[in-house]
Amino acid sequence: MNARSLLMAGLAAAALVPTSAGVAQTAAAPAPPPIHHGPPIAGYCVFSINEVLGASKVGQAVVARLKVLGSQVTAELQPEADSIRNDERALESQQATLDAATLQAKRANVELRVANFEKREQQRQQEMQATQQKQFGVVLKELDPIIRELYQQKNCSLLVDGDSGGVRLVNPAMDLSPQAVVGLDAKIQTLTFDREHLDQAGAAPAAAH
Repeated sequence: MNARSLLMAGLAAAALVPTSAGVAQTAAAPAPPPIHHGPPIAGYCVFSINEVLGASKVGQAVVARLKVLGSQVTAELQPEADSIRNDERALESQQATLDAATLQAKRANVELRVANFEKREQQRQQEMQATQQKQFGVVLKELDPIIRELYQQKNCSLLVDGDSGGVRLVNPAMDLSPQAVVGLDAKIQTLTFDREHLDQAGAAPAAAH
């Protein structure tokens, strides 16, 4: 069994959630000295998807559910990974006592199990990714009109993506993210869903709740 297949625990949803979901947290570090901001620039607004998805109740609920589903995938696959690894070790210890034909047959059987396991592992990874994309897509769809309304309320002339738009420091008075969190929390606070099953060809997708 190669290392990639044995490290199934890494499939936990926390590892699958992209940084744009605002989930990844850096190690604790000394607080930097306070920054003195200049006055807000009229018409210039900044919005962080990271902050909204990481701080909103629905964002946190989706991440928590993804972690549960990731743990279920790990629980499903880990016993088979352990079984294959044990059989490989047993086969190694029997090499000196088995004839060539028997040894070759046993090796072929283990290799087939490894191949089938890796296919199933890959499918579960794809299912988790599809689940994540679908559920955060639901959240972003709910968030879009909130951002549009805030943009108009604040008389913004420019809305900058604080995560990827090159903005590193901005006056907090210009940041719509905290108000967006309040608006999103008032509109939606959780989602109920299960892992997407890609092996059910032709099956209608489950409706998002």
